[in-house]
Amino acid sequence: MRLTVYFPEDSPTTHEVVGEKLTIGRLVGNDVALDEASVSSRHAEIVLQDGGAAVLRDLDSTNGTFLNGEQVTGEHPLVEGDEIYFGSVRSVFMEQSSPAPAVDVALEQPAAQPSVDFSGGGRPDNFRPLSPFPAAVKGRDTLALLAWSSLGLGVLCALYALLVTFTS
Repeated sequence: MRLTVYFPEDSPTTHEVVGEKLTIGRLVGNDVALDEASVSSRHAEIVLQDGGAAVLRDLDSTNGTFLNGEQVTGEHPLVEGDEIYFGSVRSVFMEQSSPAPAVDVALEQPAAQPSVDFSGGGRPDNFRPLSPFPAAVKGRDTLALLAWSSLGLGVLCALYALLVTFTS
């Protein structure tokens, strides 16, 4: 069984349930450590019961644990595809996947190559530049251009006034 966690800015991460339980919380000692302010230090746990069924427990978290939109109190059984929120962090519970069937490579046809769209510059949709420098601004800043023009005109007027004063 596994739990896939979706952070808004990052790629999803999948955590396998190994042993009897999977602990979720903000502290590093948890099996799934979620560095998010809405997650309690010991937020919730997924426990495997004797029959192999998984159960979700909230551990008196501050912002609550929600299973398919309903707040969890006590224990709730989990099934394939259940959506779980630990505070504001979304995750999905999946049953153990069965191993892929064996494929005879000699008989397999080559897969069609997917078409690639380079119109977006070749960057993934969730790309974030990590440069500490701000991105260059495209186009002209009209207000700044007007301010510099006014300053230049003011300097020229002042120079003309000084020239007229000292020449007369």
